[in-house]
Amino acid sequence: MLEHKKDLSPIVKTVNESSMGERLGERYNVTVHETPVGFKYVGPKMIETGASMGGEESGGYGFKMHLPERDGIFADLLLLDLLIRERALGRPTMSSVMEHVASIAGASYYLRVDVHIDRAAYPKVKERLATELVGNPPSSIGSHAVRAVPLTTNDGVKFFTADGSWLLVRFSGTEPLVRVYAEATSAELRDELLVIGERLARG
Repeated sequence: MLEHKKDLSPIVKTVNESSMGERLGERYNVTVHETPVGFKYVGPKMIETGASMGGEESGGYGFKMHLPERDGIFADLLLLDLLIRERALGRPTMSSVMEHVASIAGASYYLRVDVHIDRAAYPKVKERLATELVGNPPSSIGSHAVRAVPLTTNDGVKFFTADGSWLLVRFSGTEPLVRVYAEATSAELRDELLVIGERLARG
């Protein structure tokens, strides 16, 4: 959308997606809007801002030229169009395309872990996380000083380290599990943050 189609309209992404969106926005001077998790937030924000596209961590994407709603078939067609354009530039595989994106926006090591909780114990786990983690987030996790940002939906908190790496701990409102996300500047730091996040989830 940015490099090939030259559409510099805003972009919408959810809070649990990669920070590469913001870094690409800075490179192309495009506004990036962040929403809570769920396309029920992404779609309206796309309409409000005239965004060229919106996406969520689960893989759903919507496009202004089509619909402000998830459409996997349309997203796949755009991906094929991207691969054709990139092949003409000497990047014939998806791996080479992703290497090119990393050269523009920096490396990204991202992963999610679902921490399953006993259903009977889950209400107390949610209450503890809402009170201790969201209501009174720590200023350090493990050996890392962090900036804590509680989610506007009050169901989790995102911790940022000094180098921009982050950890997100978010409890589900529909299932007995806590979702732990991390994105870091190295795989080692990502894995360390995930372990910390699991410990926070389990108390």
